[in-house]
Amino acid sequence: MYSLSVPATTAKDSYAASVRTIQKLDNRSPFNHAAPVVQAACNAFDRLAEALEFDRADSEDFVVDGLTGHTMSDLYDKQFIKGKRTKAIRDSIKNAAPFRLCPYCGEGSVAQLDHYLPKKLFAGTTVHPANLVPSCGDCNFAKRNYKPGRTDPPVLHPYFDTAFELQWLSAAVERDQLGVPVVVFGVDLPHRDVYLEARLLAHMDVFKLWERFSVWAAQSLSNFEGYLSQGSGTIRTLGGARRHLQAMASQESGGRVNSWERAAYDAMYASDWYLPTYLNLQ
Repeated sequence: MYSLSVPATTAKDSYAASVRTIQKLDNRSPFNHAAPVVQAACNAFDRLAEALEFDRADSEDFVVDGLTGHTMSDLYDKQFIKGKRTKAIRDSIKNAAPFRLCPYCGEGSVAQLDHYLPKKLFAGTTVHPANLVPSCGDCNFAKRNYKPGRTDPPVLHPYFDTAFELQWLSAAVERDQLGVPVVVFGVDLPHRDVYLEARLLAHMDVFKLWERFSVWAAQSLSNFEGYLSQGSGTIRTLGGARRHLQAMASQESGGRVNSWERAAYDAMYASDWYLPTYLNLQ
């Protein structure tokens, strides 16, 4: 999980480029007429983003007079996604993700664009670049039409949230019913913030990261045990194992403080039973 810069393309330019992909001039007319309304909706989105108040977003405020929500969705599905005039915009958003890694989970490969506010409910932001987040297929599918509200805290937005730079993802090595080590993840803020904690828990829930991170961490446990079994000398000592785990936490996380890799390797290092008892290292 990590933050991204807001796309450089403006809402106005993205909308105009999408409308220009419509071949028949007569069919463009309603969209051109609605341009001021669409811009007003995008401005409303930007104000919510600046204040990080996406839970206050009301879909009624994003209706485009004269164009149905279905029509605006088609503008994205049939024009923005498929049009040659919008390819540069699409590519710039996807390519902004380092190594094309999904910012929502930090692991999957970017393959799609996710509407942070659902396009079917927030018609005016259908092609607003600030509402389009590069994502992997798993995250996009898991989030679906998630709409933030009073009882549904907003997930983190890679363009606007600063929580990505605040270390909050934690982990612990626990025993399952068979006594086998498993990595269990949690949220642990350095200071009490009830609202932010609710948002972080929602992020983990919506994208199913509890389960996905634990599955990926299980492979790390297996790889580490295989590494020790093939090593020799100080590698098989408690000190050598911990030095290796420290190096792996730094190397595999890529410098991201909330990567599942950092949390998992730190948990393996800090466990009071995993290394000395389960692996019998001294």
